[in-house]
Amino acid sequence: MAKAVAPIELETAGAWRWHVRTDSIRDTNEALSGLWGRVAQQADSSESLPGDTAAAIGRGEPRLASHLAIDEDGVRVRTRTSVLTLVVVAPRPELVERAMAAVSTLASRHPSRAIVISPTDPDGPPDFDAHIYASCQLPERGSSEICTEEILIRIGGELAQHLSSTVAPLLIHDLPVVLWWPDDVPFGRPDFTELADECDRLFVDSGQFRGDGLERLASMADAVYHGLVVHDVSWMRLMLWRELLASCFDHPLLVRELKHLRAIRVEVARPGDDERLSRAVLFVGWLMSRLRLQVEEPLARAADGAWTATVRSGKRPVEVEVRPVEVGYSGAVRSAGSVVRVELEAERADAHTQVNVTRQADHLLATADWNGASVTRRATQ
Repeated sequence: MAKAVAPIELETAGAWRWHVRTDSIRDTNEALSGLWGRVAQQADSSESLPGDTAAAIGRGEPRLASHLAIDEDGVRVRTRTSVLTLVVVAPRPELVERAMAAVSTLASRHPSRAIVISPTDPDGPPDFDAHIYASCQLPERGSSEICTEEILIRIGGELAQHLSSTVAPLLIHDLPVVLWWPDDVPFGRPDFTELADECDRLFVDSGQFRGDGLERLASMADAVYHGLVVHDVSWMRLMLWRELLASCFDHPLLVRELKHLRAIRVEVARPGDDERLSRAVLFVGWLMSRLRLQVEEPLARAADGAWTATVRSGKRPVEVEVRPVEVGYSGAVRSAGSVVRVELEAERADAHTQVNVTRQADHLLATADWNGASVTRRATQ
């Protein structure tokens, strides 16, 4: 049953928040309607403003009044806004905290109804515990106050096995639905498939796939083939690498050398024994699509610890090597699977070309040598 809605003190970030707790889907929908009714009611009275602020407006204080959306009749305007429904599946407590923090950060730029699902023991007793938050950001000059909502639901038992049955009644009609799965995505598992069918697109980070990530990457490719729209954070992180490498071949001496490619080598960070290959495989896959290369021998572990494959450009074999390496600098680039270095080597009768993109302490550096002479050198943050 829904509990009373209570306004929370004005936060330092400049937002009001309201909270209600429920123990069923039906009560959650009813609580959402009641909560927004309460918010709208407060907008019509000084109850929605801190005492000093209300008094200042009553005195005609222009410095405060200019930051609040008040119409000609003195009514404060609050706009409940959603551009999409964001569904987040967070099985672990740390993922719940991460998801809620991300939702709060994005609220002002991408207002949405955010539904964070935290499934617990699927074989345990049935459980449903929902916390609903309404949040209103103080407006910019001359604009209405933007209000969004976040729903955190912890479920267990049979509900944890059928996530879609919990999410479907809470979706906003005619708005796109984005599914974010911040953990290792269980492609093909029934609960994932059912939930993905309710959503328009999936947001993942393939760099977080467990193990070497190859099996999950293949499953993701299969899901894309069957129509699932996927946005991969790891692919976005490779954008600068792709742009910098491609720009090297704008040089007149290097334009035709890609037709004589002989080897592709990628080094990825390996902290301890944790090897993840997803980002390197994505990068090699991008090169293969651009150069129309075909797989001859799939990626496999070599005796020296590297992963090797053979692809083909027409009748010419191209060696592929992905090598996990230890790195000496700190920061996010030390995370398992982060790309550290990319090398392309091309050779023909009268020319030898070597192009490298390497991760420096705070930037990427691309260099290209043609017959031993440096012909280009570029850097980017």
